[in-house]
Amino acid sequence: MKNTLREALLARRVSLGAWIQVGHPAGAEVLARAGFDWACVDLEHGVIGIETMADVFRALEAGGCEPVARVPTNDPVWIHRCLDAGARGLIVPMVNTAQQAAAAVREAKFPPQGARGFGYARANAYGADFAAYAETANDEVAVIVQIEHREAIANLDAILSVDGVDAAFIGPYDLSGSLGVVGQLNHPEVIAAQERFLAACSAHGVAAGLHVVEPDDENVPAALARGYTLIALGLDVVFLREGAVRAVRAAREQQRESTTPEEDR
Repeated sequence: MKNTLREALLARRVSLGAWIQVGHPAGAEVLARAGFDWACVDLEHGVIGIETMADVFRALEAGGCEPVARVPTNDPVWIHRCLDAGARGLIVPMVNTAQQAAAAVREAKFPPQGARGFGYARANAYGADFAAYAETANDEVAVIVQIEHREAIANLDAILSVDGVDAAFIGPYDLSGSLGVVGQLNHPEVIAAQERFLAACSAHGVAAGLHVVEPDDENVPAALARGYTLIALGLDVVFLREGAVRAVRAAREQQRESTTPEEDR
């Protein structure tokens, strides 16, 4: 089955994703049916394990949404296990050098292109589709490297030249920390680093990614206008919080109005 996410990345078409930190299939079903192209299970900052991730993947697939995993670290074991569990894309954090990017690609690919091991797993229907999966997986797994350190910005040209890197995803918060301006996303150094990132992605023909943590009518169009095509919108916990806050705020306002004497209104 063609990976619609990887196809969009290679064509540099806009692809919209969700971000998952709550490890329950129900939330994944809701997000998939909302119309996201892909959804990323966050194994770096969330509390989700491999078995729960596989259940979330099932829910995403049922809704026609490509399942992606952000591995906790650039590690062969994590990469192999996430792919075996059915991840169709990997977001690999803190890739600062071309060597680290090449290592991520190598572990995501079967021989002869890489070093991923063969075995029966969920990804190949526990062996029922072993041959077909082994033949096509190298072309159907998206490898996305995260650029989130000043060292990575300095090495952008080398990182983006690595064969098999399908997209680069900037991490502005960690980037701001490495620049000594933690959380100051509008600091001139952070903005300059993002502009260099976008320019390098454009020059190398690599899709540029960004997580718009709290999407609104201004920051999403701005991201698109700047050239980002791989865009994660919000998080499940943000959607839950914002929806809950709006509902309670509206109810409290109605409560106050209903209990205020007529003459005081």
